[in-house]
Amino acid sequence: MRANAIALVTLLASVSASVAEDRGMTVDFDKLPSMHFPIGMNGKSVGVIPAFEDYAFLMFDACDAMHLTGGECAIFPMNADLDGNAIATVLGGNPVIVYDRTLSQKLGYEGAMAIMAHELGHHYCRHLGSPPNPLKELEADRFAGAAMRNAGMSLANALAMAELFDERPSRTHAAKDDRVAAIKAGWKNPISAKDCRR
Repeated sequence: MRANAIALVTLLASVSASVAEDRGMTVDFDKLPSMHFPIGMNGKSVGVIPAFEDYAFLMFDACDAMHLTGGECAIFPMNADLDGNAIATVLGGNPVIVYDRTLSQKLGYEGAMAIMAHELGHHYCRHLGSPPNPLKELEADRFAGAAMRNAGMSLANALAMAELFDERPSRTHAAKDDRVAAIKAGWKNPISAKDCRR
């Protein structure tokens, strides 16, 4: 997997230079099969660029932790200003995770990895293409907890992203207490986190 990661990072670096020249691409997430529509975006299109290599390595570390193989981790990490959010989606027929780098400033390395693992969980669990709902978010939270445990992170590290959760449930996300419980469940029993595909 590490060889694949290095190859992808090299590709991203070469693409980043050419994309940076034309300022990347503009994306309207309302028209894509996405999870986590960015809060407050209200249909606004955003510029998306290939992610810096550290985000690619975060994602591949999560892939390695969950023992994902080839195609299961053929996902392109991207960066965009998403008002402090991250999104699992498909761009140009390719699965991607779009990550707002301001999250790293708030949550540090562990929180960033937990968020990348959560979005990876959406791809692994095949959530895209159907309406968002709280149960899918809980599956992705469980997946993130498992990835963090398998990567040797503490439960406190796995819960680093919980400070972003809303206390109350919404039509797309469960309440904070339920999401924290899902992360803990994945961390305590990592094998069960892959059950979302059954």
